Amino acid sequence: MNLLLVDDEEYVIESIRKNVDWEKSGITRVCTAFSMKQAQDAMDMMPVDVIISDIVMPNGSGFDFVEWVREKSYEVQVIFLTSYAEFDYARRAISLDSVDYLLKPIDFEKLEMALGRAVKKVEENRKYQDYQKASWHWKRNLPLLQKDYWTEVLRGNISVDMLQKEAEQRRLPYQESWKFLPISLIFYEGRYNQKIWDNKTLSFCVENVLSELLEKTEFQVETVVSMEESSFVVICGRKTLKCTPDEIKKHEIMERFVQWISEKVHMDVWCGVGNMESAEHIQEAVSLIGKMRDNSLSVWNRVLYLSDFENPRITCHNPELGVWEALLEQEKKDELMESIGQYLEDISCREMVTREILLSFQMDVTQMVYSWLAKKEIKAHLLFLAEENEQYFQNSLRGVTGAKEYADHLLTKAIQYRKYVDKTTSVTEKICQYIDQHYKEEIRRDDLGELVYLNTDYMSRMFKKEVGVSISTYILQKRVEEAKKLLSQSNLPINTVSIYVGYSNFSYFTKMFKENTGYSPLEYRRKNQLGGTSKNDR
Repeated sequence: MNLLLVDDEEYVIESIRKNVDWEKSGITRVCTAFSMKQAQDAMDMMPVDVIISDIVMPNGSGFDFVEWVREKSYEVQVIFLTSYAEFDYARRAISLDSVDYLLKPIDFEKLEMALGRAVKKVEENRKYQDYQKASWHWKRNLPLLQKDYWTEVLRGNISVDMLQKEAEQRRLPYQESWKFLPISLIFYEGRYNQKIWDNKTLSFCVENVLSELLEKTEFQVETVVSMEESSFVVICGRKTLKCTPDEIKKHEIMERFVQWISEKVHMDVWCGVGNMESAEHIQEAVSLIGKMRDNSLSVWNRVLYLSDFENPRITCHNPELGVWEALLEQEKKDELMESIGQYLEDISCREMVTREILLSFQMDVTQMVYSWLAKKEIKAHLLFLAEENEQYFQNSLRGVTGAKEYADHLLTKAIQYRKYVDKTTSVTEKICQYIDQHYKEEIRRDDLGELVYLNTDYMSRMFKKEVGVSISTYILQKRVEEAKKLLSQSNLPINTVSIYVGYSNFSYFTKMFKENTGYSPLEYRRKNQLGGTSKNDR
């Protein structure tokens, strides 16, 4: 802690320096100034916590100096010294918020007492500033602390017995008896062919719009947690213990929110409001909303309340499946998609769309397409292995639009590939191209079958019919031709040539080469290499 002594009389300063127990007082550094100008320079050059200043000095009094200090907003405690016991001096010293006003000659015991009070005030001010700073940082980070807490709660990463402790560690004002209202929101950009809103922007819109709508109610938005792409859980807290979920329903807040999303954001939204639950039951409450969602997949741009919802009783029988199979057999894709679209639209209009219904539809379409491809000797599980197929698969369980898109994707890809396979040259060219690039490696028929998504035997028959030789013969011929080039055009050792064209067994390479050319590798080199024999003829 730094102290500044200001007096125009040097002996006074020295007397104070020698007679005050600075260490006991908590002062670690004592600086001096003999005029107001020097004192001002000292204040500008270093931090000062306490000032002991004479009042009467030439070229600027102690009062003038301290007034300057206050104008500059320096946080400092002041003790005035003076040889004059005048009331006006005392009054002005008080107005300048000084710690004490002491008369000369100095009573050092009183000075140390005054210094102790000054040091205590400095320490209190520091603690207060630290508290303000910490409070400011806490308030600034409160949204992040709340989001982090509820994200962990919803993901089940905090055990029930640790919920209160985790809230206290984040300085969240939650009590064990408090209850919260979970709201589930799922957005769908059905009016656009491409994504235009990211999760961060959607989360910002949800939090700000709902906070504004709830402003005149007893509820407040605690946080918005992103669960997955375009899916959020809003956690609402209560401003008082008296309010109930009926207040949100009464003010039609969620209905107004859904309308705002539809008009301003141009998106469809599924909205489910749960029941008031304690933090330990929030995850379970959100799961119940999810089950309500699974049984109301065709209900968009409306608000569903868990307390009012009854699960529909629907059987999963698809009377159109036979018609679809017949249309697929004839490859009438447009008519088939029209029939699928009509079926989905019918059950949607009757609000019969549940996760169970969509799962049944998904299985029907998948089995129909896979069976049709199997008849065509095409391996459907390989054809639809790509990551994009998984996204279509997941979206098909989110609503009728996703289900229709999944069916269209499967049918389009299946029919296109069937037509591709019918052009046998396209398949054999792809196989030949692969062999030409990988003949040095081990090539298995099963690998080639997976390459073109065909059953191995069917692929082999197709290849031999189109190319005139079997796949194994084509590989052998390719290796022999490459070996002949290397033997005639390079000085590579013969065993190196053997390895290069895919044969690690030199004896087998020699036998295979002679059977197909009539010469051993060494005889072929001597007969065909330019420049005669080579020292690498071994």
